[in-house]
Amino acid sequence: MLFCTYNIHYGVGADGRYDVARIADAVAGADIVAIQEAVSGWPQNAFADQTAEIAGRLNRYHWYHGAMESDASEVGADGRIASRRRSFGNAVVSRWPIAWARGHLLPKTQLVDRFDLQRGFVEAAIDTPSGALRVYSVHLSHVGPQQRLPQVGALMDAVLGAERAGGPWDGTGSDTFMFQDRRPDVPRPAILAGDFNFTPAHPEYPLVCGEMSDRGRLATTMHLADAWVAAGNSEEGVNSFPREGRIDHVFVTHDLAPRARKAWIDHSTNASDHWPVFVEFDL
Repeated sequence: MLFCTYNIHYGVGADGRYDVARIADAVAGADIVAIQEAVSGWPQNAFADQTAEIAGRLNRYHWYHGAMESDASEVGADGRIASRRRSFGNAVVSRWPIAWARGHLLPKTQLVDRFDLQRGFVEAAIDTPSGALRVYSVHLSHVGPQQRLPQVGALMDAVLGAERAGGPWDGTGSDTFMFQDRRPDVPRPAILAGDFNFTPAHPEYPLVCGEMSDRGRLATTMHLADAWVAAGNSEEGVNSFPREGRIDHVFVTHDLAPRARKAWIDHSTNASDHWPVFVEFDL
């Protein structure tokens, strides 16, 4: 299975050109893609649903959640209301069916004089040929650890506590109209991917992968593994965003770490201001 995470910069490339089709082309070989900075309902691009466009071009299943959303309605000359919302968020695009999905909001503290916005993440259960898999697509604050540390805590609670929380519904409905199918399963294997806006040198990274010691990372069952490292790469020494280091990550539950065979960053594309990160799993 080929997995990819990609911050698509709302379709605007490093060359300043808007082109969602080349985003899709850059990830066409991946079976599952975690997308960040996707938008829907904005007038700048004719109210496009970018996730639907990418999935349509690739003939894939998809699910999008706009963590930041607001009104974009219009009133026509005849007085009719065109009710519309604009949003900015994350998505999952998959070659295989998405059994269920839900969107989560992350903690946000208002800043006095700096731009930031509501952050969130997508949680999706995907029915792959080798078994069900949880996939998370996340985008943390770009401002600094002050904003990100609470977000990392909430994110890890959600990922590691997924079985305790259960799926999007429990049991069976009490009548014959709705919710007659059995409750959905919560897969144990999970991939947490996205634009985290931190590198392994930042204080947030040990909260995900464990503290560094002279024998390597001290990971516990309350941590995740970095698939980039599990595939044989060094923690440092590469950029996923120009001059910022490796801030786009693919973290996995420890059962998946030995299955990470190869990981690379495609520096050849300029479809976004980030580069896509790929991980090949033996699944």
